[in-house]
Amino acid sequence: MTKKNNTAKPVKHDYSKRTHGTWLPTAKELFLVLWLCIGCAFVSCGTAATKPAPGHLTVGEKETEKGLQWYKKGCYRKSLHHFFRAYELFSMADMVDGVAMSLNNLGTIHRALGNWDAALAAFDEAGRLYTNLDDPTGAATALSNKAATFIRMGELNNAEQTLERAFALSVSTAPHTPSISLLQNKAVLLTKQRRYREAETILAKCLKQTGSLSPLERASLHFAFGNVMLQSNRPSKALASFQNALSLDRQVGFFQGMADDLCRLAEAYIRLDQKEKAVEAWKRAVKILALLDLNHEVDNTMEHLRETAHKIKIDISVTEDFVERWRQGRLYESPCEE
Repeated sequence: MTKKNNTAKPVKHDYSKRTHGTWLPTAKELFLVLWLCIGCAFVSCGTAATKPAPGHLTVGEKETEKGLQWYKKGCYRKSLHHFFRAYELFSMADMVDGVAMSLNNLGTIHRALGNWDAALAAFDEAGRLYTNLDDPTGAATALSNKAATFIRMGELNNAEQTLERAFALSVSTAPHTPSISLLQNKAVLLTKQRRYREAETILAKCLKQTGSLSPLERASLHFAFGNVMLQSNRPSKALASFQNALSLDRQVGFFQGMADDLCRLAEAYIRLDQKEKAVEAWKRAVKILALLDLNHEVDNTMEHLRETAHKIKIDISVTEDFVERWRQGRLYESPCEE
């Protein structure tokens, strides 16, 4: 509950399977690569010598941009609508690179929504198209996203094999080094395998190379690093990473990302026996989740919140009233509405 290459980073949440004692990677910390601009072959680059592309060659790009904007807010179903429209438009114009891009984006959204089979199928088809286009970078991206899906599913052997194929493709072309997206997904896999030191080394190197990354991508790296710290019993360092991620997500208005950051902050505070701060973090998170209409995530976060607040005798009635108003459909704001 959560990635190009004009990229946006995505993105993140599976609270239904998250407990204080069991960690599962979220969509956010996996580097979910979204493709925005395919290139100047069919989109005007804005130079004086370039003529504007015909309308039928740019409408798919416009729908992709709309989908990306909704994705940045964490409104995955809205983004799915626009990414599928882009898929249709690129298909109608027989723009194979646009079709491959759209399939990659659709797979990313399906993964975020937990639609595993649809995500895997989309990445497989995107990979085939990129291979036919002789685009190893695109093919490696599709494999990396497929591996991230396997990680979310808990199929670590499949994830490892798929990442190996992606690395082989990535290093076969200039600059012959793995992309940050591949390295981050590898680190998340290592974290899941409890190989914390190896994961920490990879992420520390990635965090030194963030100059060309978007705020969402940087937030994802900090979030992944925070999870390594949390799982290796270094909650103080985890706090700093989650706070960095939260600051970056706030900067771009990635609402669902902010909720993930706050929930992970709460877990770190629990590890540090700072239950009052954990309660405050969960209170902030659950209101965002309610505004995003994420029923299951609200239920699970409220469960942790009530349990901890009861232990330390903190009144959370104002937050409970907010959530009850949401359940009754009496909230005024809905970030995922037009």
